[in-house]
Amino acid sequence: MLAYGTAVWCLDPPVGIKRKLNTIQRPFLLALTGAYITTATSALQVILGIPSLYLQLHQEARVTAIRRLNISLPDTLTTLVPGEVEKGETGWAAHPAECPSEEQISLVDGGGITSGTRIYTDASKTEKGVGASFCVWSGQNVVCRWLAKLQYYNTIFQTELLALKHVTSLPNQSITILVDNKASFQAAANTRSRNTTVQQLERSVRALSRISIFTFLGM
Repeated sequence: MLAYGTAVWCLDPPVGIKRKLNTIQRPFLLALTGAYITTATSALQVILGIPSLYLQLHQEARVTAIRRLNISLPDTLTTLVPGEVEKGETGWAAHPAECPSEEQISLVDGGGITSGTRIYTDASKTEKGVGASFCVWSGQNVVCRWLAKLQYYNTIFQTELLALKHVTSLPNQSITILVDNKASFQAAANTRSRNTTVQQLERSVRALSRISIFTFLGM
């Protein structure tokens, strides 16, 4: 109840609001620690590892404004803009009974597969930037490479998903995809994910029986 409407009153609250929120939080901190009543509220927060109520509601207000209300905030509050924040989907990508089969997504190490068209995906994040890539092999020859540079705030999970998404849009042929990131691998089989890219990927894998995904421990 306390977080209701935070995007209106807690984006940049005055000092009086901060003090009021600390006053509300203080009795609970004292009860949890059993400390003397004269102990400073900030000390109780540090001891318990609980952020101040003001900071928690301030974060909730910014997330709500950017993700749900699509409102651009001043640079003094955040450097993020609505277009840079990933928005979740509502509902499932498919009924659980329609999830990809074990033949399409397998936990078996596919490093021993050397025939047919094979695609190896990868992602990296260093101080120089974030990138996604895949490499297409036919037999023993490399026939295609794809590289993409993402923004510094993108995660490895997002870059791996981007590479997988582009792989599923390749021309219609029987292909084997090998990934070294188990998180993205498992996401492709998760019909309940709210991630937009995951849902698009899951639909592609389910609709295209020509695609098989394996883990590759050698990367």
